[in-house]
Amino acid sequence: MSDDSNASRSGGLRWSAIWRPALSISVFLLPLALWQQWLIDRGTIERGGSESMLFVALYLFLAAATGFAAARMATARLLQHGAAAAALAYCIVQGIGVVRHLVSGEAAGSFIGFAYLALLMATCGMLGAMLERRMRRLHALRD
Repeated sequence: MSDDSNASRSGGLRWSAIWRPALSISVFLLPLALWQQWLIDRGTIERGGSESMLFVALYLFLAAATGFAAARMATARLLQHGAAAAALAYCIVQGIGVVRHLVSGEAAGSFIGFAYLALLMATCGMLGAMLERRMRRLHALRD
């Protein structure tokens, strides 16, 4: 089946416009998350310190970039594609982190916190998609 026929069955979302940006940005998110965890484990930075907030800002920026890329690949429902792609990218990286914690015997964390952070990433993905939508309108006005 084509991606467009799947889009009609899934409420108008194109799966390829979601998983491609999510997987691509995970290539950047995962090393960043591992680096932050390594710095925290070494005691170089504190978990709630200002250095950790810099990492959070980078994660949110990458979520917006994911939403922008998803909206660029989508033909309609740009905000929904951006939100879904950013949330999927978060789920990929967080899933790897949960598996790492379970293998090492550490506590995996709060699943309520995971859901909250996925929604935060989705919101930033929508922000990136909104930026792409505005750029489309500006390009359409120029042409």
